[in-house]
Amino acid sequence: MEIFSSVIFQIGVLFSFILIGFVIRRGNFLPDNTAEVFSKLENKILMPAVVINTFRTNCTVKNISEKWVFIVYSTAVLIFCIAAAFAISHFLGKTPYMKKIYRYSMCVSNFGFVGTAMVQGIYGSDSIELFDYMMFTLPLNIFTYSVGIAWLVPNGGKTFSLKVFVNPIFMSLFIGGALGLLPLPKFEIVTRIITSAADCMSPIAMILTGLVIGGYSFGVLFRQWQTYVVAAVRLILLPSTAVIALKLLKAPQEIIVATLCANAMPLGLNTVIIPAAYGEKPDAGASMALVSQLSSVITIPLLFYFFGTG
Repeated sequence: MEIFSSVIFQIGVLFSFILIGFVIRRGNFLPDNTAEVFSKLENKILMPAVVINTFRTNCTVKNISEKWVFIVYSTAVLIFCIAAAFAISHFLGKTPYMKKIYRYSMCVSNFGFVGTAMVQGIYGSDSIELFDYMMFTLPLNIFTYSVGIAWLVPNGGKTFSLKVFVNPIFMSLFIGGALGLLPLPKFEIVTRIITSAADCMSPIAMILTGLVIGGYSFGVLFRQWQTYVVAAVRLILLPSTAVIALKLLKAPQEIIVATLCANAMPLGLNTVIIPAAYGEKPDAGASMALVSQLSSVITIPLLFYFFGTG
C-alpha cells in the first residue's frame, strides 16, 4: 500500500499546481503569452534536464543490459494502443484530421510531463525507478516525435521529416547516455544546474496545464461527447487491458508500474499546441485535456490500488 499512498500524495501535489495555473489564467495575473513561454521552457530546458539527469546517473552498461526488457514490453503495449486507437477513432471524428486528433489522443497519454512527474515524485529525481521509466518511454518518445506529431500537423502525412527527431527532449537521451557511459569529467556546478532544472520540471508542467485549460470556456469544453469516449478509453480501458495482459504473462511488477505511469495518465497538450500553431481550432484537444485531467484524479488512484501495489 506504500506506493498507493505515494500516488495519492503526488496527485494532490500535481493538481495543486494545476489549480495555481488555472487561477493565474482566469485572473489574468500574467501576460497572455505565459503558456507559450512555459511550454518552450519545458520542452527546451526543463524536461531535457530531467532526462539528462536520470541517464547520467543510471545509464550504465549493467543497467542497460538488465533494463532492455522495458523497451520490449513498452513496444508491445504501444502497438496494442495504436491498433485500438485506429479502430475506435473511425467512429469519432467527422473529418480525416479529427480522426487523427482522436487517434493520437488514444495512442499516448501524457507520459512525459505528468508520467515523469509522477515517477519523480514517488521515487525521487535520480532513482533507478525513474531510469526504468525513461527506458520504458523510449518507444513512446520515438512514436510521439515521428508518426504522432505528423498526425497532429494538418496534412502531416505529406510533411513528415526526420527533422522531428532533432528536438531537445529526444537529443537529451543521447547526451545523458553519453554522460553516464563515458568517462567524461564531471563538474559539480554543471551537475547542480542540471539537477536544479530537473526539479523545476514537474511544477512548471502542471502550472502550464492549468494555464492552457483556464483559457477556455468550460461550457464549450464539456459539450463534446467524443471527449468522454476518448477519456474513458485512454484512462481506463487501454491501461487496464494492458496491465491485465501483462499480469497474465507474469510480467515483473516494475513493468506493471511503468505501464501504469506511462499509460494511465491524462491526455497531454500536444493536441492543443500543435493544431493551434497551424491555424486549426484546438477546442477538441483542450476539451480532452480538461476532462481527462479531472477524471484522472479518480482513475489513477483506482488503477494503482488494483494493479500497482503488487
